[in-house]
Amino acid sequence: MKIPPSFFTYFSAISVNFLSYGGGLGYGWSSPALPKLSGEVDPDQNQLSRPATLAEQSWIASLLSLGAMCSPFLCEYVSGKLGRKISLLLFSLPMIGGYVILIFADEVVHFYIGRFLIGITEGSIFSTIPVYSAEISENHNRGTIGAIMFLFVSLGHFTSSVVGPNVSLQLFSIISLVPCIIFFVSFGLFSPETPYYYVIRNKFPEAEKSLKQLRKKEDVSEEMSEIIKCVTEMKSNKNISVLKEIFTDKSSLKAFVLSLLLMLFQQFTGLIYIIDYNQKIFDSAETPLSGDKGVVIVMAVQVAAILFSTNVIDKINRKTLLLLSLTSIFFLHTTLGSFFYLKQENFNVQYASWIPIACLMLFITAYQLGICPISYIFPAEILKPNVKSFGIMLVCCIGLLAEFLIATFLPVLEEHVGFYVPFWIFAVISLIAIVFVYFFIPETRSKSFLEIQESLEHKIK
Repeated sequence: MKIPPSFFTYFSAISVNFLSYGGGLGYGWSSPALPKLSGEVDPDQNQLSRPATLAEQSWIASLLSLGAMCSPFLCEYVSGKLGRKISLLLFSLPMIGGYVILIFADEVVHFYIGRFLIGITEGSIFSTIPVYSAEISENHNRGTIGAIMFLFVSLGHFTSSVVGPNVSLQLFSIISLVPCIIFFVSFGLFSPETPYYYVIRNKFPEAEKSLKQLRKKEDVSEEMSEIIKCVTEMKSNKNISVLKEIFTDKSSLKAFVLSLLLMLFQQFTGLIYIIDYNQKIFDSAETPLSGDKGVVIVMAVQVAAILFSTNVIDKINRKTLLLLSLTSIFFLHTTLGSFFYLKQENFNVQYASWIPIACLMLFITAYQLGICPISYIFPAEILKPNVKSFGIMLVCCIGLLAEFLIATFLPVLEEHVGFYVPFWIFAVISLIAIVFVYFFIPETRSKSFLEIQESLEHKIK
């Protein structure tokens, strides 16, 4: 049987994203784990000798984001010097170590350390895997290849929602470790370095070999020429530091600002808050479903939404998907916030207790169909090759800082002001994002890297 030409490209994209699967488990870990650590659920399964306080729970949840914020700087340096592949293999080790610590943790500080280490790898996932995926893909499948990361992250969320409430924390941590091991073996042994990295390092025979392996064909001269042309243009500015070029070159600055703002708007749609406190949201709303069952349904919808997204992201304009996604999120957060406001003011909302279920299901669908995958794909498409790695790292770091602040302080705000406040904050920011996308985000679907750069420079002139 003849192997399809794109088979190995997809194999490499899938093997690298087993690390994303482990990352998704890391993000989803808080929802089933925190109720157990607090003693609210299955107190006999608490690895701690006492219930964790609200402040300790908040730090256990948010330290992952803090760790994720720290790693992209070093990851970008290693990725530029040793390659995308070696960088990802090295930065998978903290996550492996973090899960091992969680398996044996019996003090709050152990959970702090384990979550922080897992976060270090999370930072490398979101800063380096989009670069790797973009550099092994072709123009016609770049969006689909990029969206695989979000499919695997969501599979991690789903697994945590199904498995987490039904097993001990120790066993859950062991299960979370498995995808990381699969990644290390399959990606380490069988997937190539990207041809772009080899061309940047003037290793043309290795670049051609990598391209032949990815495309499963002997004649790759046309694509090699395009890669060399793109990298040559980058190297014409090699005497300018990356940081200086980002902030002095008009097209690079515009690409960076657009990428950063899109990433910040994505963070402030509120996914990290909903993932961390999904079970609490269902319990607080007093829905017909128990919190753990509600989480399973929402996570299942997320997987289905991403499966659909991988099929449409290269068929519908990025801008259209963004506007549909953000508009839906605005109305859903407004509705969800209003529900909790009325409930807090002692209105009878029992007849409408289905609203939070519907809102969360629709939110996760809208999020995964637009703003989530595109906010990570967009920087890899629009940034120039010579600033791409550093630019994505910077965008991810600032985005992860925003995520850390959301995960740390919004639960405190909710505790002191009201459960409705975070949702109304997310709604207002989503409305601003709609205006931003409509007026400023350029279309990148089905365009080569060179075409995108030429279009961006033409608009500046």
